[in-house]
Amino acid sequence: MYQEQRLEKILQLLEKKEELSSKDMIDYFKVSRDTIRRDFSILTKEGKVKRTHGGIVKINQEHQILSFEERVRMFSDAKIHIAKIAETFIKDNGTYFLDVSTIVLKLAQLVDKKATIYSHSLDNAIMLSNNSNIRFNLLGGQFFKKNRFYYSLNEAEILKNISFDVAFIGAAGLHNGEISFEDQEDAFLKQLVLQNAKTKILVAEESKFNQAATYTIGTINDFDYFITDKALKKEKTEFLSSSVRLIY
Repeated sequence: MYQEQRLEKILQLLEKKEELSSKDMIDYFKVSRDTIRRDFSILTKEGKVKRTHGGIVKINQEHQILSFEERVRMFSDAKIHIAKIAETFIKDNGTYFLDVSTIVLKLAQLVDKKATIYSHSLDNAIMLSNNSNIRFNLLGGQFFKKNRFYYSLNEAEILKNISFDVAFIGAAGLHNGEISFEDQEDAFLKQLVLQNAKTKILVAEESKFNQAATYTIGTINDFDYFITDKALKKEKTEFLSSSVRLIY
């Protein structure tokens, strides 16, 4: 049985039992533990299952994946404040990269300049689809449902040949000043973008300093600007060098 067939069968079995153990799947498919571990990792990364100790459980997709309208309703005053500041960096006829985050999604809603924009975000694509001023380019590939972005190595390679006037990057976590994300593919794509960005802008709420994710792309000091929602306490400003301009 090919891997794709096995993954489909695992999901079918999960619909019936809602929880599967590694041992059960090893016995069912007559394959090695490493094979099942890889299968479980793929399904977890795609947001289709949740890993547990010794197996996987079913995810209620209706609760796990927010609709576009729900994400728009998540615009807090803090996110709107940050997005409005970020929008002042967009000029006519510029080329920009918009990351995957609700702050950047609000930025996409605010843009009224004639500009070229690249993104791997499904929500940014929907938001900008009817904006006649924007020449929008969606980077395609495999769709990652949980964080609603696309990725493929071939599409990511395109970024090496694009010079962005500004790259707007969000953050899942800023613990100890390190910028981190949940998905390795997402983190790698951002690194490629930042290599060719003339101006690098980090947008994130001050509360992200209390959060950390798995994959890091560097620190706040790799950026030219950090736009946030409030003044930082002394212990947090210590993570910023003088080369980074803090705006709130």
